Amino acid sequence: MDHHVHLPPGHHHDHQESSLATSCSSNAGVNEAMPPKSDDGKNDTSNSNANSRDGYHCLSHAYSTYLAHDTQEQMHWEDVCRSYRQYATFAMAQWANHQYRLHALTEDQRRFLPPALRRETPEFQQRAKLFKDAAIRNQFCLDCILRHAGQANSQDVLVATGNKKRANQIEHCSDAQISKVSSVLKSLARDWSAEGKAERDMAYAPILELVQRYLPIPSTQQPPKASSSTNGPTPTATVPRLCIPGAGVGRLACELAAKGYAVQGNEFSLYMLLASDFILNGGLASPQHPMQISPYLLESRNVHSAADPLRSVAIPGVDPFEMIMGPSASNENKNIEEGQPQDQEEEDENDEINEMLTEALTEEMETSFSAEIDCEKPDDAQADGNGSSEDSDKSKRKQDEAAAPDFSMAAGEFISIYGSPRERGKWNAFVACFFLDTAPCIIDYIRVMHSCLAPGGFVFHFGPLLWHYSGPAMRPDDKSWDSYQSRYSYLDPKYMSSMDLSWQDVRAIFENVGFEIVQEQVGVRALYTADQRSMMNMTYRCIQFVARKKGGPHLPLEMPSMVPLPGETPSAVADEPSPLPTPDDDDDMALLISSPMESLDEQLGKEDSDLSNSAEPLTDGGVP
Repeated sequence: MDHHVHLPPGHHHDHQESSLATSCSSNAGVNEAMPPKSDDGKNDTSNSNANSRDGYHCLSHAYSTYLAHDTQEQMHWEDVCRSYRQYATFAMAQWANHQYRLHALTEDQRRFLPPALRRETPEFQQRAKLFKDAAIRNQFCLDCILRHAGQANSQDVLVATGNKKRANQIEHCSDAQISKVSSVLKSLARDWSAEGKAERDMAYAPILELVQRYLPIPSTQQPPKASSSTNGPTPTATVPRLCIPGAGVGRLACELAAKGYAVQGNEFSLYMLLASDFILNGGLASPQHPMQISPYLLESRNVHSAADPLRSVAIPGVDPFEMIMGPSASNENKNIEEGQPQDQEEEDENDEINEMLTEALTEEMETSFSAEIDCEKPDDAQADGNGSSEDSDKSKRKQDEAAAPDFSMAAGEFISIYGSPRERGKWNAFVACFFLDTAPCIIDYIRVMHSCLAPGGFVFHFGPLLWHYSGPAMRPDDKSWDSYQSRYSYLDPKYMSSMDLSWQDVRAIFENVGFEIVQEQVGVRALYTADQRSMMNMTYRCIQFVARKKGGPHLPLEMPSMVPLPGETPSAVADEPSPLPTPDDDDDMALLISSPMESLDEQLGKEDSDLSNSAEPLTDGGVP
């Protein structure tokens, strides 16, 4: 399962696509990709398969996803890599900040501190060592991701600068960028650790069940073979083609591919793409030799115990390769069940694992990728009892590649990729988990989905409506829309155009675009990258629905349901909202008319700017 990340030429980073392609397939929605680089730096038109995992995994070509001639693209790539490299530096700065604050206490105040907060005690030294070890664990993981992508890691930079550069001479990344790196670590724990299973059961399990119910794969159908067509198989094929927008670090897409669907994940964040590439493409870590990370290290509030943020989790809990191809396809042929304890002791093995992974890292980078495997050519020699082991391995490898599911990743902004005319009618479903509220304009998202789906295609959704690009509030002294935008001109324009809509509004837009809601459930509780030991976690009451593009077979509609909160009765939850107030109900309603609204009336050319006088009486149901 070779997952090559390539950039099609001619795309800006907001419009680029890349393919995390299985076998030698060209996947839907992906232009002709740049050939990978061979060891001598020249373009290699052969399939560059790594020797690890018997050729199924390869070193990432993620570094090719930026355009060398595009300055903005290259700057963004460098910013992401720099933030990966500087994680431990920022973590230790946070530790130093905590120590400065302790030192600022008076002697009279410090005498009340526990021993672990007083510098002169062994307990303090032990806590400091544990924090530093956790920072090193996380930095080691991030360095491995960078090395896998062919980029310099933190240690490479230290060697290159001779360890002599002063801190004020180094170009540091922003706090927001480090926050994104921290989110990557939390997402890796959510998707690929045993500890994240509780969250996956909340969000992924329901959506997987819905996909299998409404879009089943016939039991006689084998997993889809990788297609040689640029746009992949048509939606009339037996195997449904699914797009997973906002794929993150890839677990949901991998789960669906493991069930036999033809899957393409889509992710905009380069932070997430680097990590998913490392996990899906057979990085150094495996369930047998997992990588330890401390994803909640930078959390300093609502902490129950000082040891909680320092604790480590192992990733990956399962092998993506084995998930899709089966345990027998692995060289190690070990079926380790996720969440089960390992045979060896876990507490004191971090140093041993790091040494082993470091050796493997060095070996991987020294490996020559000169092997050429042409998946389109039949085997020249069939292995028999007298054949060489090399021919036998090659034959088996090609057989496995032929049976590999169609699994890919498209890197770039959702509208830019799937708004292309070549994507029209090419998909059977969109599986959106915690994604719709990332839309700057939800109407555009829904229209693109409708265009891409074949008649009768589905949108499966699970998540809240947090509206990531929710803009700042308008103030009474904003006399016009132009003055409001001028005041926030430093913000991304997406924050100025995004709309915060209710689910009822979004539901109506789906129907107006051409969908019918065939199943709906409101109030499904879920967490997102939450620390299970924290004193505070945000619990979302999500909307889970299935929308069907009109024009396919008729499906019976299911009545919407709502999951009550503790202490609520189902009848109380299902009650209709109160009618809207009428002008007669509140004599002060005219006070709601503010100067921005008056200015808006003028801009729209209305003759009467007094909305209270022009308002029509409301009926008992609250509708004019």
